[in-house]
Amino acid sequence: MESIPFSLWGDALWCGQEVVREAPHEQAIRSLFPDPIPARGADLDTDADLVPEPHNRFDPRSIAVRVQGKTVGYLPREDAHRYHPVLSELVGQGLQPQVPCHLWVSEWEPADWEGKTDGTEFHASVAVALGQPHMLVPVNLPPPGSYQLLPMGSGIVVPGSEVHPDVLAPLFRPEGECWAYATMHAIEEEDAFADRNRMVVEIRLDDEPVGRLSPRLSAEFLPAIHYLADMRAETAARVIVRGDGGASEVILYAARSHDLPATWPDGLTRSPVASPAWHYWAGKEAN
Repeated sequence: MESIPFSLWGDALWCGQEVVREAPHEQAIRSLFPDPIPARGADLDTDADLVPEPHNRFDPRSIAVRVQGKTVGYLPREDAHRYHPVLSELVGQGLQPQVPCHLWVSEWEPADWEGKTDGTEFHASVAVALGQPHMLVPVNLPPPGSYQLLPMGSGIVVPGSEVHPDVLAPLFRPEGECWAYATMHAIEEEDAFADRNRMVVEIRLDDEPVGRLSPRLSAEFLPAIHYLADMRAETAARVIVRGDGGASEVILYAARSHDLPATWPDGLTRSPVASPAWHYWAGKEAN
């Protein structure tokens, strides 16, 4: 059965995780770039598959990094062992974990002191965007029915989220933070300074309200929410839930309406019966 691509959550904006052992895979990396490579070098931003290799004779917990089906390196051994449990769980559910990947290459003909050349030198570096293991999947189910997940945006602390510990408590994790699906809803609230109501955005977790954005911030998201509502779909967004029994907060990471790409939305998503997060975290909590 063919695996379903699954874009990992976590640090989706910065390719800071090094990929090692590129040298044995130079030919695969070189094939991803035009020939000849420009004198100044060349880079490529793409997606990479993270593939556990349980039958690898050197290390059964190794994690290969593959671009367009070609292995371009591996996660460092120590990192691979940290990420292996969650990545293997996702693969076991028929999902193929994917992350943003940045490749950079250069090629030149070195000359000796007599000006003679002896073949070409090739250098490559590969890095992927990868959050901490506990931040790779959301801990709750996506909204039921049709929805569209907003692209990542800068973080916004949701006002009022600290007063909802009863709603947030089921999501608290020993690590102190986790990703979760939230939904954004246009609602009317009374304007204390005007004789009319105003529209603001309410943030909900598992259909429970946890806070509202200010009127100014709400105006930056309402066009997208109204657009999806006309399509009979919910607006979903990524949030980080932080806290414990003493303090808590919800941080929204969603692109504002004016920052959405021209191709948005590229299709609505329908919720699966279960989610990768539910299987992974349910198993983790049980243990």
